[in-house]
Amino acid sequence: MRVLVTGGDGFIGQYLVNNLLQRGDHVHVLDNNITSTPILIHENLTRVKGDVCDILEILPDYSPNVIVHLASVAIPKLYMEQPDLVIRPNVFGTHEVCKLAEKYSARIIFASSSEVYGSIIDDSAIGTAISESDSSISSLLSARTPYSTAKKMGEEIIRSFTQKGHSACSVRLFNVVGPNMDSAVIGYGRVIPNFVESIRELRPLTIYGNGEQTRCFLWIEDAVTALVNLIDYGGELPDAINVGHPQQISILSLANKFQEFSNADVGIIFSPKLPDEPKHRCPDISLAISMLNWRPTVDLDEIIYRVLDEG
Repeated sequence: MRVLVTGGDGFIGQYLVNNLLQRGDHVHVLDNNITSTPILIHENLTRVKGDVCDILEILPDYSPNVIVHLASVAIPKLYMEQPDLVIRPNVFGTHEVCKLAEKYSARIIFASSSEVYGSIIDDSAIGTAISESDSSISSLLSARTPYSTAKKMGEEIIRSFTQKGHSACSVRLFNVVGPNMDSAVIGYGRVIPNFVESIRELRPLTIYGNGEQTRCFLWIEDAVTALVNLIDYGGELPDAINVGHPQQISILSLANKFQEFSNADVGIIFSPKLPDEPKHRCPDISLAISMLNWRPTVDLDEIIYRVLDEG
């Protein structure tokens, strides 16, 4: 199979590309390398540096069977300062990806995000699992909205593509974590690499808000398995599918676990929360289970041990 991976040098991209190469696929990577570095080398791997918005000019004759569109900055500090870093690849880039896919009858797997659900109102201690059909509640023109709005628009473009009879799916990823996450830009929205870096340097762990907000974390290799299953799926794809781990934890409890598992009593400091911070963000993965026979295999405690060991 010939697979084009935009953003293939990034965190998720490298794991996906390596998986595809190991099973014998031919992979071509397109990445602008703004927040990534090319590392993988393989006889079945080719790559070009460039902007996904120019994909038709860069790859006019490349005919993939599948395009996995991962290209996008996912670091809040960067996209809050430069919204174009997410608007361009997710909106204009997705539009161009669809043109290339239409030309060669290729399937598209678009990396969306749990951010599309916005700040769902849920005042319970533990959040209710969010299904693909649930509504999104979002503010306008806030620090968070460039990313979530760009992902929503990307999903609409993908849906328009499928309505023309093509094969595509938007994958709503929930907090994918693992070794080699970029820790060069720390701050809000990067809780796992932030905590690993703080433990390594024996600094207090920073929590934004009161720490009662809950999140779910998905091991990178579990995420890649789901993406590969979607690449290979023989039936009609849904418009969108949740891919995440439904195991919830408060950020305060997560900080305590990091100290406990590392035997480092570094303490905790609290910083003001950002506007529109969702209290909970938990995926309903029943569609992924029934359609792809997929479930996460690595629980949170094991994730913490693994990232601390790597760090």
